[in-house]
Amino acid sequence: MKPILSLFLFIPGFALAQDCTCTSQFDWLQEKLSLNYSGYRDKVTPENQEAFDQHTTTYRSQIASATSDTACFRLLTEWAKWFRDGHVQIGARSSAGSESPETIRQRYADWESFDMSEQEARIWLRQPNIDPVEGIYQNDGGQYRVALLQQAKPDRDFVAIVLKADSIWWVPGQVKFSLKRNENGSFSSRYYMRDHSERNPAARIENGILEFDELGNWYRQYPGDPVAAVPDQLFSLRQLDASTLLLKVPTMNESVRQELDSLIRANQPMLDQCTNLIIDCRNNGGGSDITFSPLRPYVYSGNVTGYHTQIYATTDNLQKYTRLEQDQSFPKKYRKYFGKLARKMKRNMGGYIGKKGPFKQKFRKIKPNPKRVAILINGGCASSCEQFVYYAGQSNRVTLIGENTAGIMDYGNLHSLEFPCGNLGLAYPTSRSSRVEAGKGIDGVGIPPDVRIEDKGSDWVEFARSYLERQ
Repeated sequence: MKPILSLFLFIPGFALAQDCTCTSQFDWLQEKLSLNYSGYRDKVTPENQEAFDQHTTTYRSQIASATSDTACFRLLTEWAKWFRDGHVQIGARSSAGSESPETIRQRYADWESFDMSEQEARIWLRQPNIDPVEGIYQNDGGQYRVALLQQAKPDRDFVAIVLKADSIWWVPGQVKFSLKRNENGSFSSRYYMRDHSERNPAARIENGILEFDELGNWYRQYPGDPVAAVPDQLFSLRQLDASTLLLKVPTMNESVRQELDSLIRANQPMLDQCTNLIIDCRNNGGGSDITFSPLRPYVYSGNVTGYHTQIYATTDNLQKYTRLEQDQSFPKKYRKYFGKLARKMKRNMGGYIGKKGPFKQKFRKIKPNPKRVAILINGGCASSCEQFVYYAGQSNRVTLIGENTAGIMDYGNLHSLEFPCGNLGLAYPTSRSSRVEAGKGIDGVGIPPDVRIEDKGSDWVEFARSYLERQ
């Protein structure tokens, strides 16, 4: 799989004026996805066409009544969830410095809000028998401070009210996220990013730390002693015992791939001598397959089988590869590859280009150690993280431990388009793995572990260490 680019374009702000309604935005969104999205024909089939049409009709009715940017944005995003593809993304963006703080604040003026100060939140939290989840929390960087309070509704049990923010994109009183408690003690969430776009990461709370998959941690500041944020380390390698190393790989972002490569090179003697290696890929949201290349000699046990990826050729999708051919930040071999794709697309508009079916990837640079490798996976392991897990799971020295991955791997190589008017950008996949046609797709399902951990609150690293010691 070639590098995946997920870049929203910077575009000017908008208001729902007569010549730029939410309905016109919706019509554009539908058209662009139906024409260009590489997974559209797999997601909208003759079997579910009637249900999809009803889904669209329901949202079209609500969209016609949208009177604000916030409501329009929310409805467009909710409609697109039909595709169950985390790579189909709608994001609100503004050109740097072109909008005044007043314009941005006005855009989200009707966001759900509560009139509550920090003093009032502290008074609330002094009541007897409050839920252990409730409290005042602060995020990693300290930019946001919220009161997380119990509020029972069908779709949530707790709501996070902003106490401190930048007062531009977010102002005190607005709802930053909500939590719904699951039977196993974890939480599902509705989490709103800086631009108010919605994400739905799983979450858990332990020892005053609220952890969101992929989106970082929040630390309880009240009641009780404040919990201090722990400085993040991007990639880390440490020795657990005489025979086991722990390698943390929280991202496959291509922009930081050299950091992982440097870490592996610097610790090569230690890796060459270790018996057991644990690779923690939990909450690794992906990036580019090129990032995990340094790990392959320590993980693979021989050749691996993959599936060819095909590009869907349309006029819009062609723009992506034409631009990439000219992008000097990519090595020459990549630019040549992009140019070759662009020429093929021109000759095959409306169809998929590229080879189909499985292929063998030869790999001979295999290190004798480690003898055993455990890879920790969960629902936050997505995209290129899943590609790594998919290949690594074919090795006879690898055991996948944890829970199913995210299931966002069948469609990739994102392209970004501007909405015709507004502070919105659309990103969608242009490629499709021929694994789908072979009936081996993982979207919405994920890659299952070899050994499942049912207790999310347990020490997964210690579980993996003990497991490898017993083998």
